[in-house]
Amino acid sequence: MIYKRIAFKADPFSYDLVFGDRITLVGGDSGSGKTVLYEILEDLRLTDEYRAIKLFNYKSDNLFDSIIQCRDSFIVIDNADILMNDEIRKFINFEFSNQYLLFLRNCDGLNVSDKSFKVLKLDHNRITLEEEL
Repeated sequence: MIYKRIAFKADPFSYDLVFGDRITLVGGDSGSGKTVLYEILEDLRLTDEYRAIKLFNYKSDNLFDSIIQCRDSFIVIDNADILMNDEIRKFINFEFSNQYLLFLRNCDGLNVSDKSFKVLKLDHNRITLEEEL
């Protein structure tokens, strides 16, 4: 795994994201903070500690071609339900040098475990990834 934990402050919130699997699926309703987290990661990836973060969303050109270039990366895909196709799913399943944080609800075609399913939880200005029930 590239990161077991990503922790940082974005006032007034502190983020403490712990990962237990190579593929983490973050679900949840619209407005639950997934896209905000994605936007914060855009700045965080500019630091030495988190330079392995690679971000993809609807603005990304040639998504498949860009993703297959990634090795030893922490790949984040916002709106993955819409953006991912079978080729991308196959790459994720079999490229073990990468770790994945996918904002999506549908896990069809992905080799995931019960530890893969998470939601963002806010408690006293602390945001964590918790197992989805």
